Amino acid sequence: MSQESLSSDPSEATESAPEEYDVVIIGGAIAGASTAVLLKRWHPTLSILIVERADAFNRKVGEATVEISSLFLTRALGLYDHLLRNHLPKHGLRYWFSNRAGRAFHEMSEVGLGTIPQLPSFELDRSILDQHVLDLASELGVHILRPAKVKDVALREPSKGSVNKLEIEVNGNTRTVSSRWVVDASGKTAYLAKRLGLLEKNDDHQTSAVWARFSGVKDMDGAAVMGSDPRNPNLPQLRCARRLATNHFCTRGSWTWLIPLSNGMTSVGTVFDKRLFELPEGDSTRERFLKFINQSSGLCDLLENAELDEGDFNYYEHLSYHTRQYMADGWAIVGDAAAFIDPYYSPGLDHVSFSVYASARIIDEQLSGKLEGAALSDRIALHNREFERSFQHYYRALYKDKYEILGDAELSAASYLLDTSMYFMGVVGPAYRDIEELRRPVLGQTNWGARFASFLLSTYNRRLVKLARARIANGTYGRKNEGWRCIGGDFGVGTKSPNRAFFAGLRLWLVAEFDVLRRRFNRPRGDATSDTQQSGTLSENRA
Repeated sequence: MSQESLSSDPSEATESAPEEYDVVIIGGAIAGASTAVLLKRWHPTLSILIVERADAFNRKVGEATVEISSLFLTRALGLYDHLLRNHLPKHGLRYWFSNRAGRAFHEMSEVGLGTIPQLPSFELDRSILDQHVLDLASELGVHILRPAKVKDVALREPSKGSVNKLEIEVNGNTRTVSSRWVVDASGKTAYLAKRLGLLEKNDDHQTSAVWARFSGVKDMDGAAVMGSDPRNPNLPQLRCARRLATNHFCTRGSWTWLIPLSNGMTSVGTVFDKRLFELPEGDSTRERFLKFINQSSGLCDLLENAELDEGDFNYYEHLSYHTRQYMADGWAIVGDAAAFIDPYYSPGLDHVSFSVYASARIIDEQLSGKLEGAALSDRIALHNREFERSFQHYYRALYKDKYEILGDAELSAASYLLDTSMYFMGVVGPAYRDIEELRRPVLGQTNWGARFASFLLSTYNRRLVKLARARIANGTYGRKNEGWRCIGGDFGVGTKSPNRAFFAGLRLWLVAEFDVLRRRFNRPRGDATSDTQQSGTLSENRA
């Protein structure tokens, strides 16, 4: 077993690694390493090489899982113990809203869970997770070249029975290797998709992201926020930790996440639609970001004494893209190397889970002799159709123009409840009953259930966007952005909770529809100002 990735001195890398492999994987982070781990566990005799460019993993924007990616990490990869020991449990999603600048944190409207979730999810330190899974691959006998980069690749021609040829630069030398399969897990580098001319930016979704890490962020459940008297806290007491949620501070056109990490740091990042939102003026993107979060309601309270990690600041100008093809006979693209939509709802690691599991299954069956010829071609064609359809339907159903509603607590709550309950009923539940469901990406199938779900998601989200525009026009956008609370139970699997959440979201949607109709055909009962003031009284809306 080659230990080139683990050597304290890369120049001491051994020369014992073979030049012919069954699979070469470009990229050793979670997507590439998990592909190798699954293939080695299913087919231990395979020879696999991982080529990882960085000598140490950096921090990434994907620092939280949701239930599908947690299922993949815990059941498919068996990482439950590692996740519990080295990362933090996640207590769902939580949203905060304000109706004016300078609003104190405890005065903001709040949407989220009121109890600890039934199913596991985690707040991740990605550099730790990536290294751990790469170490697992090495322990299973996967050869690793690190730091190294692929300089060139000549993909196989199936009609001629050839193999893939790769030129790899390691320690200043060039090594040529061959393989039956090449898997691109290079992340946003998207090595194969760019090389093959398959990568497309989603210009319809004009989102950017900027983020950093801070120490000293206040605990939302601590005395500094809740007050010193537990008999009269500033916020309602919950049966879960607000701090352990992925917290979203929302405005029209943007949201800012707060994600706690196991080392005491907090990841803070803002995602925004460039058509609707601009960071404040400043000499640099870093300065503009810091100015924004230090002026934002609630955030300025929590970050009052926080210190920025000066060496940890990141910016992506454009987030959304996808490849037009995921696989051919001899190569596959997985994870962020294939597609990324948006960090909202943390779908990135879900996409890693689906694309890695599905691709590894096909590669394993082909190398085991179970899938050849026309059957292999048919499976690959179906794989490509389903993943391409999944991206297009998922984007249109959940993310198109989503940022227009994010500044309105009521509309955002309706969207959150409807979207999340549909996710649990149609995606999480089936996968927990049968892990082979990970072979079929979300909304990628053509059966009536997937078509109906896509239609329903698209319909109500499109209506919520139109309601947001109507509220802006009539002056009631964000009317419940002060002191209103929509606190619900866990969604769960095999319970009635997703159904209850769905109907709670449906009720909020219909109430919003009725309110807009009433204002359109009747004189409003008071102006927009009075409506906003009325929403300031604390209310508990149990989802």
